[in-house]
Amino acid sequence: MKIATRAAIAATTLAVAAGLTAAPATALPVRDMGTANPTTIGAVCSNPGDTGQTIQIDRTYFDSSAGTWTVSNYNSTPIPLTRSITEKKTSEWKVSAGVDFPILDLIKISFSTSYSKSSSYEVGEVVGPYDVAPGTTAVMRAGWVVSDFFGEKTVCGTDRTWHGTGQTFTATLPAERHVEISTRQNIRFD
Repeated sequence: MKIATRAAIAATTLAVAAGLTAAPATALPVRDMGTANPTTIGAVCSNPGDTGQTIQIDRTYFDSSAGTWTVSNYNSTPIPLTRSITEKKTSEWKVSAGVDFPILDLIKISFSTSYSKSSSYEVGEVVGPYDVAPGTTAVMRAGWVVSDFFGEKTVCGTDRTWHGTGQTFTATLPAERHVEISTRQNIRFD
């Protein structure tokens, strides 16, 4: 019985080994590149049929919708400018319809891990202090640095380069909370 079992195991091992070596030498292994595979149209790729996405930043700007405050200092010493948030303000991401992959992962891989789905200023949170010099007026604006993205789904062609599929998408994501302070000389009102 033991001899028959050893013979069966040996036969099975030979059959499996023969099956492994029978694959064509030109075949590449299947790779799971994830659904957020950053690619560049026209760049070289390995496996025809692989899919990915290309993405770029269209613009980055300051969204000051969390609040704006103006303070003038008519004293002879600096004064600290602080403000409390009286109403919750949130910046949330916006993504075009039909995105079926984790676009936030693609953006973090391609650009920065600082991008998030949403960011808030909470009620009672204090912004500041920032010193306002004597004789100046300061304007403080609170908000977010936000980026608009544009991308397209891609596929590895038979020529082993990435091609666009025509399936485009857009996204807007906050990267960080930001406070902007600008100053000017005081205007004397009579």
